[in-house]
Amino acid sequence: MQITLETAKAIYRQAIDPRASETEGSAWWDEVADEVRDVVAARTMSEAAAVIDWWHRDWAVVSDTPRDAAKRIRDAARVLRIDA
Repeated sequence: MQITLETAKAIYRQAIDPRASETEGSAWWDEVADEVRDVVAARTMSEAAAVIDWWHRDWAVVSDTPRDAAKRIRDAARVLRIDA
């Protein structure tokens, strides 16, 4: 699976936060990209959700769940034609 950093950014912005910008910093984006790749590559939705479950505080603030976010990430990857 080849998901470039730029593609991971596009997936994240489409699925999670369209306001995420380059000002987040390269280290932050590298970590996000790794997690996006892991979510896309996960064998099941439950495994995908587990990858990003640690964001739970953020989910509660916006009434979201890791599973819903994982689904959006995987859907965005499909739209961008990324195969796991």
